[in-house]
Amino acid sequence: MIIVSAAHAQRSLSDVDLVLVLALDVSGSVDEDEFDLQRQGLAKAFRHPAVIAAIRRGAKKRIAVSVVQWAGFGQQKVSLPWTMIGDAAGGSELAARLAMMRRQYPDGVTHITGVIGFATRLALAAPFNSYRRVIDVSGDGENNVDKEPDEARDAAVLAGLTVNGLAIVNADADLPAYYRARVIGGVGAFVVTATDYEDFPRAILLKLLREIDQPATT
Repeated sequence: MIIVSAAHAQRSLSDVDLVLVLALDVSGSVDEDEFDLQRQGLAKAFRHPAVIAAIRRGAKKRIAVSVVQWAGFGQQKVSLPWTMIGDAAGGSELAARLAMMRRQYPDGVTHITGVIGFATRLALAAPFNSYRRVIDVSGDGENNVDKEPDEARDAAVLAGLTVNGLAIVNADADLPAYYRARVIGGVGAFVVTATDYEDFPRAILLKLLREIDQPATT
């Protein structure tokens, strides 16, 4: 099993194929069942053989992952610190921790701008060597506090990061277009759409496979 804490990784500065921040929406529009579908869907994805196979296809055969929960202004928190995954045992260990992860914020507005800024700082400070640093923003609504995410997104891209999106449509059919215009950016940036929270497990698996398999650029 290859699973290394950030403290150990900081001493060794391990090479990885991907540094990935997974940012989950837990704002007031997300009920407890919907939070659980995100949590369990993400856990299931890291147990999936296709995800482990994608990791093993990389040059370094390992990735680094951190999970952030986010809601309104100032409501961003690392729920799972940096973890390096390189095999099925490591994926299963991370999945077990995800399955037990508690919700950080019971309510709050939707502050995409804030989470992009928070995740940018987190990704840039990650104690790993990697050509690819990606922020993965999942959410079910448009930014509704403070300024639009464009500036934070552009700052992330300027710093060498890619911002991808998982738009959970629910009642907002225009959300994928909003994510494409306002949220995503950088090399190979894309949006995956989930029709509702029941569809989240399928969408996050597809998104992880695409992110992990994307070739590095120098």
